[in-house]
Amino acid sequence: MKHALILLCIAALFLACELDPFLFNSKSADQYELPGNNIPQELIQEVSFESGGNTIFGIWVASNGRRPGLTLLYCHGNKNGIDEYWDRIQFLHGTGINLFIFDYRGYGKSEGESSEKGLHEDGIAALNFIQNHYKTTADSLILYGYSLGNVVSIYLAAEKIDPLCLFAESPFASAASLAQGSSGLDLPALWLTEGEYNNAERIQKIKTHFCLLHGEIDDFVRWKDNGRIVWENAPEPKILHLIKEANHKDVPQILGISEYQNIILEYIESAIHD
Repeated sequence: MKHALILLCIAALFLACELDPFLFNSKSADQYELPGNNIPQELIQEVSFESGGNTIFGIWVASNGRRPGLTLLYCHGNKNGIDEYWDRIQFLHGTGINLFIFDYRGYGKSEGESSEKGLHEDGIAALNFIQNHYKTTADSLILYGYSLGNVVSIYLAAEKIDPLCLFAESPFASAASLAQGSSGLDLPALWLTEGEYNNAERIQKIKTHFCLLHGEIDDFVRWKDNGRIVWENAPEPKILHLIKEANHKDVPQILGISEYQNIILEYIESAIHD
């Protein structure tokens, strides 16, 4: 018993040191490379704004002309920054809507150090920026969160704005569910991270159309412990796409880019006409 307790304490101390980098796998950058970019340069605009005393950087991608009245605010995952997710921006650009992606503090060119509070503040600042600078209105706004980005997008939809619709790709339920699923230990969340990151609780407060996409074999944010809980807690109207053979990073690719784009557009259209 004593030996098991010692091992448990060692594991807890190890995870306490490791989970924040696990959540915030950031990488600073002096400039954005936009790897493999095929979007016309004249549609791409790098911008900056302030959040919590930090300069935050983002990229606005104007519509290709097909649906210029809609704007999607994309909240990316925990790795590296905008460049890491540029392929996804290109997928979404094919839908014809305006796009805005930004780096949280500590990511890419953005200043500061990430935290749960920082994510929320950066999300609010990004939302305010596109509302003021690009005249984005709530009824033309789509929020999209991928993995860690759901902490931002779900928070905004629950606490700050009632958007046209909300997309969640591969969301975790909370810091506890993510950490316990990864560690295999039933440890209190506060042993592992200072924040709660409770998407499953906050999703109950949204008042908009909700679409959840999740890989059925996701081994990083497991469906049964995370996405399923978020889905069950979300109010109607909602729709689920549980993609067989998809893991954490390849939902659009396993679906096929055209099918992925169709899912996004069809749900947006259903929200518009509901």
